[in-house]
Amino acid sequence: MQKKVSLKDIAQRVGVSTALVSYVLSGNEEKGRVGKDTAQKIREAAAALNYQPNHIAKSLKTGKTNTIGLIVADISNPFFATIARGIEDESSKFGLTTIMGSSDESPEKLKKLVDVFMKRQVDGFIISPADHSEETIQYIRQVGMPLCLIDRCFKTIETNYVITDNYYSMFDAVIHLKEEGKTNMALITYKSNLQHMQDRKLGFLKASQGQDVKVFEIDYFNQTEELKEVIEEVLNDKKWDTLVFSTNTLSIAGLKLLTQRGLQIPKDMHVLCFDASEVYDFFEHPILHVKQPIEKLAEESVRILVNQINNVDQVEQVVLNSKLIAVR
Repeated sequence: MQKKVSLKDIAQRVGVSTALVSYVLSGNEEKGRVGKDTAQKIREAAAALNYQPNHIAKSLKTGKTNTIGLIVADISNPFFATIARGIEDESSKFGLTTIMGSSDESPEKLKKLVDVFMKRQVDGFIISPADHSEETIQYIRQVGMPLCLIDRCFKTIETNYVITDNYYSMFDAVIHLKEEGKTNMALITYKSNLQHMQDRKLGFLKASQGQDVKVFEIDYFNQTEELKEVIEEVLNDKKWDTLVFSTNTLSIAGLKLLTQRGLQIPKDMHVLCFDASEVYDFFEHPILHVKQPIEKLAEESVRILVNQINNVDQVEQVVLNSKLIAVR
């Protein structure tokens, strides 16, 4: 096995002290008063010897690993996949490496991931929490770890977060439907105590007051079968002229079931979807949908987390506006 190159090896090759090599390779040559020519020779020697810095030793010295833990609710959901990519790109601008996990909407799995990432000594967390995961979020706060929630938050827990204004986003979209003459609307959403799901349902109900509406709530972990049953009920009733889906996963699955039944959208059924999707491009007519500012969600969450890592003692709670897309 090839011997690991040390600072001493580089120092001997250049003919300088180990301290000078340390100053240069840590970016502190000015502090060590190292001349430009000497600093260049040290860097060239390090490259020639294929020197690899000891990040563990560095983290022990600085107390930081320059890594953050990102836990999304469901990485198979394109919404979270896009958020993850945005966070990874944005955090790299600050010299941070992102370690990612997916809780699959399970509070138990979320807790396990938090434990694993803490053992990896991440500098902080960005988390899209699962339902019933308040205890884990409280634990992270209690141990003093930098934390920013994204997409979802708990009103009972004071923490940093970046979310969409889910209530008014849904409210405005349903008002648009009413102005278009849609009166018999049905909302299909998940059974969930999470604030963003509750806000979307409340926004729907508030905007549709005085209209004949219905809310169908299905179990996330049994959504395939329950969604089929709901769609069958809606179509057999022949009462509803508009279906509102509260998430992109429900939207995509719902649109698939409708088209399998031979319905043309919007001729036979009008649809409103919360979240954008590339799937909508396959439809002849535009799919009305609420587009969340995913890039901004990612950028703001990283900014807030970096501030926390740098000991900025301030709780930031950012609420962003979405955009209703009525045409392509």
